[in-house]
Amino acid sequence: MKLVLGLFGLENFYGGDISSLIEISQMGEELGFDSVSVTDHVVMGKNLHKYPFGKFPLPSEAPWYEPLSLLTMIASNTKNIKLATAVLIAPLRNPALLAKTAATLDSISKGRLELGVGLGWQKEEYDTAGLSFENRAEVFWETLDICKLLWEDSPISFNGKYFNFDDIWCHPQPPQGKDLPLLFGLKMTPENASRIARVGHGWIPIKTSRDFISEGKQILSEAFINAGRKDQPRIRGQLPTCVDEDGLPNIQLTLNEIEKSMAAGLDEVEVFPINFVQGPEDIYKVLKLISEVKK
Repeated sequence: MKLVLGLFGLENFYGGDISSLIEISQMGEELGFDSVSVTDHVVMGKNLHKYPFGKFPLPSEAPWYEPLSLLTMIASNTKNIKLATAVLIAPLRNPALLAKTAATLDSISKGRLELGVGLGWQKEEYDTAGLSFENRAEVFWETLDICKLLWEDSPISFNGKYFNFDDIWCHPQPPQGKDLPLLFGLKMTPENASRIARVGHGWIPIKTSRDFISEGKQILSEAFINAGRKDQPRIRGQLPTCVDEDGLPNIQLTLNEIEKSMAAGLDEVEVFPINFVQGPEDIYKVLKLISEVKK
């Protein structure tokens, strides 16, 4: 089992000082977490009620730091812990620039980048970027195809629906090359599974339901087999957040769900300490408690 430390919102316990995530990431590295993760919104609109997964946790004016920039800061102050996005809204980035930025971060970190990628849910982000929200899935897959090509070979040419170019070099290539992990925060359908099996390494289920995880993993595992792959897909997800008798989120009760979620298909568990801490003095204590599940 791998443990992922979700950094979302923890800087708020330090007055919003984003550099506090350096210290927290160093704590995670010391305690044996495998990865830290950060999330993504380029801009926010006012229609938060359209968030498809319940109540959106923050107001529109809340700050969202660019994740690859943030991970570069963390990479420069850690040595071993992996650096993950959960998830990066890939179509909002030009594919050549995304390939270049990811390769640069992978070089700075000596091969520690893991890209979780997805489509996002907010039309306003696509409007602001001058992109079609309706065509976002097609742009998404072309973007990742181009990144994979630029990470593996040069020069390359590409003839797609949205991007076309000939004889392009994009160096440096990432130390991980074509093996730079790509995990997908998408609805698991046979079509998506087939595409993930072609270019990716795993799945980030948005729901904690064990039936949802199990069914999705089965679809993706079959796609890996059909694609002739010998490896198994990585499944990285959250545990159901459990509350105590007072209705407050409880870390120990939540961690007690690990075996059930792993039996359903998770092999990488992402935990968000913000759900369980009351102040900065609690963070190390909560991280230590989480880390002990690996012992």
